[in-house]
Amino acid sequence: MDKKTQTIQTYSQSAQALAEKFDRLGARTSDIEEVFALLSKDDPRVLEIGCGNGRDAEVIHAKTNAYLGIDASEGLVALAQTKVPDAKFQVADVETYVFPSGLDAVFAFASLIHSPKEVLRDVFVKIFDALNPGGLFRLSMKCSDVYREVTKQDEFGTRTYYHYSPEDLVGLDSRFVVLKCVTQEYQNQTWVEVLLQKPKA
Repeated sequence: MDKKTQTIQTYSQSAQALAEKFDRLGARTSDIEEVFALLSKDDPRVLEIGCGNGRDAEVIHAKTNAYLGIDASEGLVALAQTKVPDAKFQVADVETYVFPSGLDAVFAFASLIHSPKEVLRDVFVKIFDALNPGGLFRLSMKCSDVYREVTKQDEFGTRTYYHYSPEDLVGLDSRFVVLKCVTQEYQNQTWVEVLLQKPKA
């Protein structure tokens, strides 16, 4: 079994246990509110990559009627649909996903951490093309000084992660304007928090 399939399988087989962990950590409410404040429009079109069990979808969907959450794990998408029944969710692999056009914001909280650089570069390009002028892309990634692959086994199963430096991330598509790129410690791990914007004109 390849690393990607193994990782997706872990999320599906341990969906309920992972959902409980995600809920304990809490939603990214302030980060979501920051993006909506910058958009300052009614019902912006929002895509969440890696919606998981719908933890953040609850907060996002309350702010717009044009939300779509995608995740590669069928188990997690089923839990998300139960948690936020009025929201739209779809099982999809970001590598092959055809992004809708006319998006105002894309969220990817700790979801693209399983994408190697060659995949992530392509995802960045597709997100840029899918966003409206002035659209925002908010993501959080595991951070290290140099790009590296890490395969980890824990109580949930085996997953493969990719760690990026801030320079790696903002260099994936130089067309974006960098509004924020900061590192922070959380859960014994360094994360890089990034907010990118497609130029308004």
